[in-house]
Amino acid sequence: MTRSWSFTDLEFVVLWRHFGDEGPPRPFVYTTDIPLEDDFQRECTRLRDRMLARPDHTLFDAVRDCTRPDLAVLVTGFDGHDPHRGEGAVRLLAARREDRGYLLTQLPGRTLLHAGGFTMVQCDPLRLADMVADALPPVDAGASGHILLPPDPESVAGAAEAHYVAADSAGGAPQLWDSYDEPADAAGQRFLDIVPERSGTIEIAQGVSRFGPRGRTVRHLDWRDLSGDGRYVIQAGPPRTATGVDRQGLIAAVNAEIITVIRAIKDERV
Repeated sequence: MTRSWSFTDLEFVVLWRHFGDEGPPRPFVYTTDIPLEDDFQRECTRLRDRMLARPDHTLFDAVRDCTRPDLAVLVTGFDGHDPHRGEGAVRLLAARREDRGYLLTQLPGRTLLHAGGFTMVQCDPLRLADMVADALPPVDAGASGHILLPPDPESVAGAAEAHYVAADSAGGAPQLWDSYDEPADAAGQRFLDIVPERSGTIEIAQGVSRFGPRGRTVRHLDWRDLSGDGRYVIQAGPPRTATGVDRQGLIAAVNAEIITVIRAIKDERV
């Protein structure tokens, strides 16, 4: 039987602190309204003692799994018109350990830094991408299909790509084969200039590596929902591209990155 649980914001933080690390895991956030530190710690102790007095061992095992997953999918999303609007925030954590899977969700709070509570549900470990896709607001696929984007100068790969693109096109008099049409990524820049209805990131990460934290394999996707158009997934490349995706397309994109991470995990075991 599939189990699910609901928690207040502080209940979840106390549960996570007891079985895992300090504070909630990424990408979750927590802000207390209890003004005094002593009162806050007293309330944490009360909630912990109540939880341990009525143990739910299935829940405890699930939380332990999520504190040390083999693989995790972290999802964030924000209102494109007002990124600070708490009700527009999306925060998900899908985790897999051995033959067990889970989806954790932070419910929107009154501000971006507050949580309205948390939920946790058991799921098929092979369907983490499906769970993530179903947890996002339903949106049709973007109509523009495949769009070439300018390199992202904030990423290492993007900075290198931008350097070589600039070097390739810099200087010199026009040649007979030069085109005066707009640059190949001009449509991509127009795409990025559109204020999205919502946008966010999806991080697919190896949980633990024998090479330490810096040895973990981590993959990233961005997603953007455009009003009157649809949903796009942005892949870092190179080349950096945006592709219109429906639910199945998003699942396929996330699963492709999950496969990359799983291969890295298996390679470490050889």
